[in-house]
Amino acid sequence: MVFSFFTKQKQDESLTLLVDIGSASVGAALVKIEEGKPPHILLTVREDISFQETLSSARFLSGMLHALERSLKNLQKLNKGHGAPAHTFCTFSSPWFVLKSRKLHITRTDPFQVTEKTLDAFINEDIEHLKDELKETLPLVDIEIIEKKIIEIRLNGYEIKNPYGQTTHQMEILATVGLSSKRVIESVENIISRFFHAPSVHFGSFPVAAFSAVRDIFPNEKNFLFLDITGETTDVSLVVDDLLVGVTSFSRGKNFFLREISAGENTLHAEAATLFGMFLRDELEGKKRDTIGNIVARSKDEWAARFEKTLTSFAGTSVIPPRVFFTTDSDVAGFFTGLINTARPESLMGDSLEVAYLDQLIVSKFVTFESEIVRDPFIVVEALLAGKIMMQK
Repeated sequence: MVFSFFTKQKQDESLTLLVDIGSASVGAALVKIEEGKPPHILLTVREDISFQETLSSARFLSGMLHALERSLKNLQKLNKGHGAPAHTFCTFSSPWFVLKSRKLHITRTDPFQVTEKTLDAFINEDIEHLKDELKETLPLVDIEIIEKKIIEIRLNGYEIKNPYGQTTHQMEILATVGLSSKRVIESVENIISRFFHAPSVHFGSFPVAAFSAVRDIFPNEKNFLFLDITGETTDVSLVVDDLLVGVTSFSRGKNFFLREISAGENTLHAEAATLFGMFLRDELEGKKRDTIGNIVARSKDEWAARFEKTLTSFAGTSVIPPRVFFTTDSDVAGFFTGLINTARPESLMGDSLEVAYLDQLIVSKFVTFESEIVRDPFIVVEALLAGKIMMQK
């Protein structure tokens, strides 16, 4: 086992380790969080997950864990004099989590008092129903709850900000519950502990972190969509009246376009990535440009169809707001901006979507950086949430 020299140091309560686990890469960062100051990002690293020509869950997990190990090893090497982090936050993007919105209706003949204990009991009872619903996706013994957040509480039909101590016959709870694989959680914790002493790891999902960040950065935006476009998947979150009312995903991300080019050109991933990059930069000429352009056009149509189908699944919940924020790798940000703009869901509130890439130029206004540090927008979003949680303790 590799033992970190951090275990021999006194931990600094102001230092936090952030781990970002996506479907194409794994990032890690060391962040200083102090009361009255924005999070200060000291170090960042990111390692790619080995590309899977054919997706296999076992190989995909192995690739992610190897990328995590490389990230933490590099971060440890870079950490010269900053000290040992006392806190660890690990954030999952798809496909490493399942996030479900739950609406609970509780009615009792006799009045009952609302306490933290009663709320926990109601939510935990619903979680057991949720686990049963997901048993075809994850075996019950492998389901781990990584987060549960109450979004809204209504007593006798009225929204209540502070319900504790009140008595009611009827209560409605809107909550989000995040789940992951116990095997994945344990594997991640084991690798983190090999490099950094982490008594406990706070796990969460990127859509929840992004929802929190967008609310802080754009306080006047109460209705919006948020897309997290990763290597293998696209997560779509719907926010209505400042509430996260739904999160769903479809299995088409950046790597989908690479696989389509790879199949169409009968070439390997590295060559497909080069061709895609050249196409995006308008560096292809003649027949090759036309061929790759046709493959990308067909792939765009399929991605857009999947996206519109996802929005249709929200139609029963609410009218789709036109405002869209999204995160993705910077090299394809412009490509996906145009692609999202082509969507025309029937339930759209406006005539067209208003798309904004949540890049480092926006989010970096709310954090500070050590000199010459890569401004990783995913890490920045997670630093904002970690800072908020730390200051609430």
